[in-house]
Amino acid sequence: MAASGGAFDMTAAGTPLQVSHASGLHAVNRVLAEMHREMLRSGGIEGSAVRLSVLNLVAACVDVDSANMATQAVGRLGAKHPARAIIILADPEGPDQIEADLSLQCSAVDAGQVCAEQVRLQVGGEVAYHMASVVTPLLVPDIPVYLWLIGSPPLRQAFGQDAVAICERLIIDSGEYEDQAATLATLSDELGAVGDAISLCDVAWERTRTWRELLAQSFDGEEMRPFVHGITRVEVECSGDRISAQSWLIAGWLASRLDWPGSAEGPRVVAAAREDESVSGHNLVRIALHCRAGGHEALVMLERRKSALHSVIDVDGGLSAERAVPVPELDTIDLVGRLLEGSGEDPVYRAALRSAVSLAAASQ
Repeated sequence: MAASGGAFDMTAAGTPLQVSHASGLHAVNRVLAEMHREMLRSGGIEGSAVRLSVLNLVAACVDVDSANMATQAVGRLGAKHPARAIIILADPEGPDQIEADLSLQCSAVDAGQVCAEQVRLQVGGEVAYHMASVVTPLLVPDIPVYLWLIGSPPLRQAFGQDAVAICERLIIDSGEYEDQAATLATLSDELGAVGDAISLCDVAWERTRTWRELLAQSFDGEEMRPFVHGITRVEVECSGDRISAQSWLIAGWLASRLDWPGSAEGPRVVAAAREDESVSGHNLVRIALHCRAGGHEALVMLERRKSALHSVIDVDGGLSAERAVPVPELDTIDLVGRLLEGSGEDPVYRAALRSAVSLAAASQ
């Protein structure tokens, strides 16, 4: 086993201050310890306080591109969420090896400095099937462990006993998987099996936040309130060539929050996908709620038009309200940052997920 280290330069805040390479798990641990001690000895820029990791972030990647994105994410998220990040690219069919590139990156924040440690592991051979034994010795003790699945790693492995034993929160993007309805069903089953042992954060769910907020606001007025329990038909459209996880999740959110019966007696839900060059694949394009109450009919519609979300409320064929709300341009890293800031457990998501699975199954 061997390790090599680079020079420690405290003047390059926001860029890697120390870069090392190590072969073998023992060498990785040794280099991490050396980097940590050197950081504490340095005391930061001009003696300012240094804040080290407040969480362990384990990123499981399926290919080099996703590993590169994880590396970029750690750099961007480090100022708000100083972490020991362990980025794993596993190849069970590859040669038996544990190779690691290690770096320490710091950013000046207020009067102090925030630092993030990053370990990028390439693991091959039989040990790739036993990642918990590789990851556990590298974790900073007594702080939370988050497991982030980048791309579409196997879900059952992420919910395995080893993974559940070491992490408190699992971050996934159900929209990254080929069969998104089946992925939601797997997530629901696995969550049912592990119970409260782990909290799940779904990037696809986070992408629906603005849509959910505007739909809820549409029924705030006194005139519209009776219609919220009179929804007869829901139309959800997304961009792309297949119905997305976002579509089923927002339909499931409506069903769970409004306590719709899980049978043909509830409102009809129609989900569809269509190509829209102005909206990236699998994102929501349009939602329409058809309602009846007290002998009146109402239509609540949200439609994505480029960078704005247009809201229309129509009662008895007459326009009652219309507005346009800018849609934040957030990429996956921004959304993961939001999820890191949250409390983790989201019972509303779990309820929406269960209803989404039922609706998707009923549509087939």
